[in-house]
Amino acid sequence: MTKLLLIRHGLAEDPRPGRPDADRALTAQGWARTRLAMAGLVSRGYRPARGVSSPYRRAAETLRCLQEAVQGGFPVETWPGLEPDGHCGVAEAWLMGLLSGAPPGDTIALVSHEPFLSSLVLHLTGAEVEMKKTACSVLSWQDGRFALDAHLMPAELRGPA
Repeated sequence: MTKLLLIRHGLAEDPRPGRPDADRALTAQGWARTRLAMAGLVSRGYRPARGVSSPYRRAAETLRCLQEAVQGGFPVETWPGLEPDGHCGVAEAWLMGLLSGAPPGDTIALVSHEPFLSSLVLHLTGAEVEMKKTACSVLSWQDGRFALDAHLMPAELRGPA
């Protein structure tokens, strides 16, 4: 069974006129809280073998926090289908290709945005979740089907395992 960690990015800078949304970075507080949340995810046994983020800076920085939490890190890449206006059907087709090449038992982390992530969880599993910043929905993929195994809220991830 393969696991997917669907993670919303951490707290980012506010939008500013003339600055592309994709360039918004994590704030100092965002870095600190995201590092704690990602360490909490790893302490709960979720150790990705690979990670993919949207090309937006705040998503890539969130994935970097998860890499730091996993001693030795893991390979990362970006995929534009994880941008805030991503389409669930396109993402599902891409995921099927990604998962078909993954060794059984692998865990793959995906870092993206709202409202796309909660829509994707609903599309894949039928479950409604609230994706606060640094929240993580844990999905399993087995026999060609997705299931929601857990939904971890930020405060829960930052607390003791």
